[in-house]
Amino acid sequence: MTNIYWPENLPEIRASGFNAQYSDPVIRTKMDAGPTKQRLRYTAVPKQITCFIIVNEEERKILEEWYVQTLGHGTLRFVMKNPATAEWEEFRFTKPYSEVGTEGYFEIALSLERLP
Repeated sequence: MTNIYWPENLPEIRASGFNAQYSDPVIRTKMDAGPTKQRLRYTAVPKQITCFIIVNEEERKILEEWYVQTLGHGTLRFVMKNPATAEWEEFRFTKPYSEVGTEGYFEIALSLERLP
């Protein structure tokens, strides 16, 4: 497991507004006759997660610095509490986060992958 952790001075990701789905690990092969054959492509299946946090301007700057400097624009793995299980697990970004600001607060959308 990595030694990079979700910043303590950022809010934890909450289970509300949390969406998760496993990546499809199955390969399907159409046969000349009979049912389609299927098998696992790999056994360690990552789970795709979309979630949101609401931060103020100071927290937004902390997130940006952590994402750019510590994670190398989101390329490195990090550890945080899984909002669904409250267990410490390893994650990584699957694409850059997006932010929408309104009245001093920002809604940050995170696209993550829980690593097996």
